[in-house]
Amino acid sequence: MTYSADTTRVGFMGLGRLGRPIATNLATDGYAVTGFDPDPAARARMGSSAVRVTPEASQCAASSQVLITCLRGSDDVHATLDLLSRAGSLVGIEALLDLSTISPGDSESLARRLGEEGVSYLRVTVSGSAQAAAARQISLMCSGDHEHYKRCAPILDSVGRSHMWLGPEEEAKAAKVAVNMLVGVGLASLIESVRLAEGMGIDRQKFLDVVAQSAVSSPFFHAKTPALVNRDYTPAASLALMVKDLELAAAVSADVGTTLPLTDFTRALYAACDAQGWAERDFACLDELYDQPDKLPGAGE
Repeated sequence: MTYSADTTRVGFMGLGRLGRPIATNLATDGYAVTGFDPDPAARARMGSSAVRVTPEASQCAASSQVLITCLRGSDDVHATLDLLSRAGSLVGIEALLDLSTISPGDSESLARRLGEEGVSYLRVTVSGSAQAAAARQISLMCSGDHEHYKRCAPILDSVGRSHMWLGPEEEAKAAKVAVNMLVGVGLASLIESVRLAEGMGIDRQKFLDVVAQSAVSSPFFHAKTPALVNRDYTPAASLALMVKDLELAAAVSADVGTTLPLTDFTRALYAACDAQGWAERDFACLDELYDQPDKLPGAGE
């Protein structure tokens, strides 16, 4: 049996920048969605959407067959499960889909815990911004039991433009760490190329139009073009999240014995932005750091 809209009750934990549009799209497609976020402001931002918002996590889970978590990290996921377990609210939950960005090791720990609770676990990772989520243009990488993945396919179809199964264990979480690393390093390289082109007298909009027609064109570069042209850093993905993602890549790198010198330097660039108090700006604000060369890593050495 698949988890179709006419038969499935969904609990959605985490109504932040990414979770809010995903939960809304599920409800729009006919799923009975009950949402929760520990932040009252996040709950209030749901407004008059079709998602039924509750003030208690246990109320959200108690009425659900499928639970979706879209939280900041592993600690938040485990804290939520602790709360639900104490309240007895995991009884009746058949499946958990975790959309949070966590390490493969943390996901493996989560898998063991959910197995003990008798809950099927599908690792689901998201590629795309909050705006892409609202337009159902995100892509999803999944791993876990393949039959479970197939049962969850209707939910995944409602969430994004595509989804793929990568394997039976932590493959999706591992791929997400590597993809997010590429996003952070890729934007840094784009910003430096824009700066070089400007230094040679090329208008940045015209240069980014050139990039869009070049061999390195990508949907991600296209999505970041308005921010770089208008110098508008309203967050689609915050600097704080990029700092977290690159720290996660560094930690995983140490665990598996790889070296990431380019990523390490890029991580220092974003850390310098964070030191300016830019945590809640879009991570494209790195562009502005280049106006302050004395703030760049290694300056003055």
